[in-house]
Amino acid sequence: MGHVFARLAGHGMVLMPHWPYRFERHPETPDVVRVVRGTDDGPLWTVVRPGEPVEPNDAVDVAEGPAHPHWEIQTSVVELRWPAGFAVESPRDGADQTPFYLHGPGEATIFPQGPLPRERFADLASLVAPGQRLLHHDARGVELGYDHEGEPWWQLHRLLPYGDDQVLVLTAQSLRTHAEQTRAAVETALQPA
Repeated sequence: MGHVFARLAGHGMVLMPHWPYRFERHPETPDVVRVVRGTDDGPLWTVVRPGEPVEPNDAVDVAEGPAHPHWEIQTSVVELRWPAGFAVESPRDGADQTPFYLHGPGEATIFPQGPLPRERFADLASLVAPGQRLLHHDARGVELGYDHEGEPWWQLHRLLPYGDDQVLVLTAQSLRTHAEQTRAAVETALQPA
């Protein structure tokens, strides 16, 4: 798989990674991005600093991009702000059609799915899997609780309108102890550019 489904844009740049990849924020300077590409010979990586040239490398291609002062994850169907404390990672399996995963503390994972037919979600109960408890629901989606390997977990499915008859589903899950932090990351991701 040579192409990727997601890229990072902002600070006057577009970062187009080579698969498989991971974008990580610098802990003290969150606009600085470390791009890591997995290879059979080990990881290749480079550091991208906004406003500085990037030497040609085998981890990421860089082009001119939007000047907004934040990083945005872009796919062909959705643009989401990159929340602090989360890494952006490609699927590990080349057959996985999920465009990207956000990984954060408390084993948190956030990822988009779709677009899917809107009628599939006419009954929000269809989003509740066996063994899950409905914690909250509204027109935007559901929040669920469940136990996994003896630990309490939290999950959110947020429905995002897409065209006239489709939706995107933004799913987030984490250990219950990190639910608030993960929910806040979803809210950041959904902020307009």
